[in-house]
Amino acid sequence: MTGDACLIVCLFSMAAPPEDPPAGDIKELRLKDWEPRPMLKVEQTTVEKPAFPVVDVHNHLRGVKDVAALIATMDASGVRAAVHLDGGWGAQLKETLKRFDEAYPGRILTYALVNFEGIDGDDWAERTAKQLREDFEAGAKGLKFHKSLGLTVRYKNGKLMPVDDPKLDPVWRVCAEFKRPVEIHVSDPAAFFTPLDRFNERWHELNEYPNWLLFGEKFPKREEILDALRRVIERHPKTTFIGAHMGNNAEDLAAVGEWLDRYPNYYIDFDARISELGRQPYTARRFFLKYQDRILFGTDTFPSVEAYRAYYRFLETDDEYWDCAKSHHRQGFWMIYGIFLPRDVLEKIYYKNAEKILVGLKKA
Repeated sequence: MTGDACLIVCLFSMAAPPEDPPAGDIKELRLKDWEPRPMLKVEQTTVEKPAFPVVDVHNHLRGVKDVAALIATMDASGVRAAVHLDGGWGAQLKETLKRFDEAYPGRILTYALVNFEGIDGDDWAERTAKQLREDFEAGAKGLKFHKSLGLTVRYKNGKLMPVDDPKLDPVWRVCAEFKRPVEIHVSDPAAFFTPLDRFNERWHELNEYPNWLLFGEKFPKREEILDALRRVIERHPKTTFIGAHMGNNAEDLAAVGEWLDRYPNYYIDFDARISELGRQPYTARRFFLKYQDRILFGTDTFPSVEAYRAYYRFLETDDEYWDCAKSHHRQGFWMIYGIFLPRDVLEKIYYKNAEKILVGLKKA
């Protein structure tokens, strides 16, 4: 071998990468472990208290051990009142009302639930409507439906109970009679109804919580569930419905707007969805301005000062590209932007709209 040839071989050997990457090679970083730190230098605002005292229309307080401490957290966060959506029915409801509503009048508003046991019985609808009537007379401030309706509640033959099942019509009518709102959560984020593949934008959540995936033959299509809810709202114009999680469709605000235009008995709250709204800040801001009389404040997050402040920051500031995970939990790999709403719009969303339809609120 000539000297030149030897030099070429030696240089090639020095430059050639090893066949196996060394342990800990960054190229092997798993997606779930990727936590990029933004290099942006932009304004960071802390909104310690909201522009107006807040009514949180969507919360779950069944894990609260110290109600006095809960009230203290609400006071520190500028929260005037919170709706507790897990009151149950019958004796359980009465105990919950005593512990929350009666101990702190006007601060906690407890909603009833429907007992789906025995739905195959011919008298189920009549019994359920009678129980709900008793629950409202006992002091329940509204009715909550979880997403199990339309997804997991089934008859003995395996058929799902649809959201618009006629058996529920007496329930809707009792709510109208007592002028109690129905907080209703149907379906889930759009990505949860798509295959868990490389195109799924909520891949990391669904890998961590695989039972959240609602794609497959045993689940109905998301559009079918939403259509069923639409039919219920249209069929019961005297009943006030609150569509949870930005009308159950935060990814398609145009569709939510069409429902609000069509159904005057329909309101929405945006609990656990500022992650979706904050990545479309221009569209979200226009939506909030247009439908300012129909949007309610809600969190779906166990009360904490930090969680509430994230919501206030989203609504009141124009902060750019910030992490809102403390508002609920990590939802998506994206950051969000504030929508800096005008003061008069904030007043409606924080409490005035709630005053129009909630029962049991004390005057501000």
